[in-house]
Amino acid sequence: MRRAISVACVLLVVPLVLLLLHIRASLPGDTGPLIREKYDGWSGVLRLWVCDGWEANAMGWLNRAISGFEKEHEGVYIQARKVDAEALRAFTSSGVEPPDMILFPPGLLDGPEALAAVGELPALRPGLAGCADGYAAPVLMGGYAWVYDRQTLDGPPGEEDTAVCAPSTAYASPPAAYMLLSTGKREAEVELEAPGLDLGLPASAEAGKASPVNEDAYGAFTRGEVPALAAAQAEVRRLTALAETGRGPDWTAAATGEAMLADQLLLLGIVDWPREDIAGRQALCREFLLHLLDAETQATLDTCGALPVIEGLSVYGGENGYAALEAAASLPLLIPPVFGEEGREALAAVSEAFFRGELGAAEGLARLRAAFSR
Repeated sequence: MRRAISVACVLLVVPLVLLLLHIRASLPGDTGPLIREKYDGWSGVLRLWVCDGWEANAMGWLNRAISGFEKEHEGVYIQARKVDAEALRAFTSSGVEPPDMILFPPGLLDGPEALAAVGELPALRPGLAGCADGYAAPVLMGGYAWVYDRQTLDGPPGEEDTAVCAPSTAYASPPAAYMLLSTGKREAEVELEAPGLDLGLPASAEAGKASPVNEDAYGAFTRGEVPALAAAQAEVRRLTALAETGRGPDWTAAATGEAMLADQLLLLGIVDWPREDIAGRQALCREFLLHLLDAETQATLDTCGALPVIEGLSVYGGENGYAALEAAASLPLLIPPVFGEEGREALAAVSEAFFRGELGAAEGLARLRAAFSR
């Protein structure tokens, strides 16, 4: 009996071993030589500088994307390092060796000098593909939406409701986002001349009109002092964490308006700096950019609370807060110029005039569109 069982086991094992040998023979061999041939034999470390302080917590997502890229490219390593805005602005003139790539927000660099063309990109959200004239490409973005207390309001705030927003930072413009969220509401018609280079904004303020800009806008909302907040992903992340502890208001979020301000972009630029092996380096940098824009990588942006930039991809489903940000990003995007400070200056000037009552939200949107189209 035992002999029969042993024979049966051998008869079963032999075909299995032959099958495994066949599978192994059909698998591709060592891909290292093919990769080295494609990229001029280049292997080594590519250095990536990331602008410190961008609103979304992007480093975890970025490091996971880097790990996946390195596994597919034997002998290639990407070293990501946070640097402050001043160091990144001077990435070719500081006396230190420039990085191979940079990740930066709009308005940080004066121009595309020392950046190489990024090449052909996958389909991005409308307006994003050409926003840097081909010298950088967005890899993730933030958004804005109304967050409101549903025990106080039945929907997003109207003109009679009190709402607040945080002040502007170097990377986000909540006051301008507040104005765009307000487009579509009924408002008094304001006679305005066509915008000139100075935007044609009145200099006088309307006496007694309170500004919704609040240094502690988030705190005012969570304490119940105001029923609504113009929020970005940072506030949604904090509110979600607060709700998980059983504290904070009973809140929800909604996207409103005719357009969404898309100033919270993080763009990748490939540095064009003389090196003996520049062709191989830049080819791999372009491959890494495409890896970041791959649908599989973009689909993991929910891990850092950011929004995908490729067209047609949704990552949040019905998740409270983030779904509203994603819905807002499906509106026409108002994208400030990537290079130069004029975009930030226009956002500040127009939103201040709106808060002073010198123009309505729709007129403010028209002003910004005109300023950004120059």
